[in-house]
Amino acid sequence: MTAVDLLRSGRNDFVVLERYEAFGGTTWRDVANETTKLQTEKGTYVPEYLDPEVHAQEDQKTWPSRDSILDMCVACAEKHGLEDKAKFNTSLEKVEVKGDLLAGGHIELSLTTEDSSETLKCSAMISCPGVFYNPIDVKWPGREEFGGYITHGSYDSINYDKLKDASVCIVGHGGFTIENVRTCVERKSKKIYVVCRHRHLAGPKMVSWMVSGAAIPIPGPFVVEAFQMMYDLLGVDVWSHPVVNANADRSSAVLTQTTTFGVTDIYFLACYYKVCEVINGEIDKLSKGKVHLKDGQELECNVIMKCLGSHGATDFDDIIGFKFYQGWWVNGEALMPVMAPAKGVQAKNFGGFSLAPGYAGQIITNRYFIDYPDKFVGVRDWLPKQTRDDHYECNYIYKGAHVLATMVILQTQFPDLAAELGEADKLKAYKHIKAHPLEKHLDECLKEWKMYIKMMKDHGQIPADAEEVEYPYTKENIMQLDQRCQEAMKAEWEKMMSKKAKAGK
Repeated sequence: MTAVDLLRSGRNDFVVLERYEAFGGTTWRDVANETTKLQTEKGTYVPEYLDPEVHAQEDQKTWPSRDSILDMCVACAEKHGLEDKAKFNTSLEKVEVKGDLLAGGHIELSLTTEDSSETLKCSAMISCPGVFYNPIDVKWPGREEFGGYITHGSYDSINYDKLKDASVCIVGHGGFTIENVRTCVERKSKKIYVVCRHRHLAGPKMVSWMVSGAAIPIPGPFVVEAFQMMYDLLGVDVWSHPVVNANADRSSAVLTQTTTFGVTDIYFLACYYKVCEVINGEIDKLSKGKVHLKDGQELECNVIMKCLGSHGATDFDDIIGFKFYQGWWVNGEALMPVMAPAKGVQAKNFGGFSLAPGYAGQIITNRYFIDYPDKFVGVRDWLPKQTRDDHYECNYIYKGAHVLATMVILQTQFPDLAAELGEADKLKAYKHIKAHPLEKHLDECLKEWKMYIKMMKDHGQIPADAEEVEYPYTKENIMQLDQRCQEAMKAEWEKMMSKKAKAGK
């Protein structure tokens, strides 16, 4: 996205450094599985997101596969001639700032390939290091005695043949847990246990559609209400969930969790039919064919799948010479932004579960200060600061709240930047609804819902005569929720304007 945006703005004087042999990044080339799909909708997940004339490919599936995403990235790069600007199979070893970057100084990069090394000089550096590098691991006592199959649920490390007729224990409750519940159903596992310390909220597909299609971010209470429609099937009260912090009359709600919402419907179906069972707890040890939890529970299983998240790049702090952030600029250098927001959710209003719209704002802002670095100097000391913690290996990863606070300050100070960001914000709902009209998307979700019920019956995971639970979302209840949301936002706006008018008297 950054490279395409630079080209659109008339900049051709850049080089792309990439560790892999092609475009696609660590997330899709290394972390994703053969079975991984985009969990949010394709409409806003396009490399040319900031081009109003470019939309998601019509022949691409709504939730495209890993390989489809990689093909899209490569095709976009070919379209814009980015291979000629890329150094593939190249590792960044060291970054040194030589002199004052705003007064004739430069950045010196030490690079290595498989059989050579070189030094590259540049005037600015936009870093997109990613936050997924190595899976978080844990080894339990008794793993030799266990006798079953133990694997990570990511990094394409699963032997899918082991899942058929298996009782699978998935450890963790993030996005890859959600994905692998689907995979276990598809690969005919007979039982799925999800063992986790925290049962995070998962996002139903129609809720993801709803927030991505909203021109104005949807207040938390309406997101909770939309979640509740699905969670009612499981008997879970979302309002009392630890993730939700609401006021007494539920007119405001902040949702906070350490992982993003894994977007899914099949997870809910599997839980409803008891094919999947979520257990709050921690594994203490293993024995032959069993998992023993610290609270004394025992689960019989023959596959353990670890979905515990990932570490960032533990050497990147040292490579880039990280001492502190001001905003997301390394050591307060206007020409050294880093795009590495942390995983997780902390919001009271929701404009989407997809990452691309959020990245778009940072991409525009990075380019703005590359064009006008002196402007950054004037506000640098006002931006939130994050100092290096030597006990933490990935200081370069920052929280979403850090980005939000930075954006608020910058848009207040620079109306021209705010105007461009405002125009970019309009693209989200426009591109999303163009790719996913309500009736078409709802019909696709409903068909998938029924397809998975049939699949579980055909696999013998549920009885052939099991009731077919109805999909909880309809055109009517989605439109009713949207209407009430619009009315509430209008009332809040009028209330705010009334207060301003009274204050002005």
